[in-house]
Amino acid sequence: MPGKRIVQISILDDYFDTLRTLKCFGKLAGHDVTVWNDHVQDVETLAERLCDTEALVLIRERTQIRNALLERLPKLKLISQRSVYPHIDIDACTRLGIIVSSSQHADTPSYATAEFTWGLVLAAMRQIP
Repeated sequence: MPGKRIVQISILDDYFDTLRTLKCFGKLAGHDVTVWNDHVQDVETLAERLCDTEALVLIRERTQIRNALLERLPKLKLISQRSVYPHIDIDACTRLGIIVSSSQHADTPSYATAEFTWGLVLAAMRQIP
């Protein structure tokens, strides 16, 4: 039986370096995982950081993943995003054969922020701690 293939994985924007503390992080054992704790938007810097990345994990929606960057990541095969993905150029990913995986259903808008905001407004009006 051949050995397990090592995948180059990059995780962006883990500000507090908490992902490594999660029990499920152990599932990545044996792969080459780089966790970036800062936020970078500069395409040149991102292209340099991610040049060998095969799987990109986005835990926030801050980093713009657009055609200019995607064109410079020839090894990238998968982008995993927890939620909505307005910051990812889906057409470019499709053209380049990059799979975008998200827990958000296609054509389903996310109202979570708006609903939470209204919940806070109502709580403040009713003086609910």
